[in-house]
Amino acid sequence: MANSKKILRTCVFCREKLEQKELLRFIYQNERLSFYNNLGRSFYLCRICILKLKEELTVKDSKRIEKVLQKECKSKQNHVNQLKEILLDVR
Repeated sequence: MANSKKILRTCVFCREKLEQKELLRFIYQNERLSFYNNLGRSFYLCRICILKLKEELTVKDSKRIEKVLQKECKSKQNHVNQLKEILLDVR
């Protein structure tokens, strides 16, 4: 029997460790956020955090997600709206 290890990744927003298949993976490339395309560095968001983003965020959560995205994207631009646009297209 094969020893199957679960691949754990961390949601950049809530910092919870989950299986890779339970997270959505994003990339910042050419000054745009998009789903991961197997090139470059990426980051993960869990489904609970994605649901929070689709709804109205509290001021504290809004500032926190801005800070996280600035760190991950290495850019001072506000990427929260780009992320919301991507997530609204997800079915």
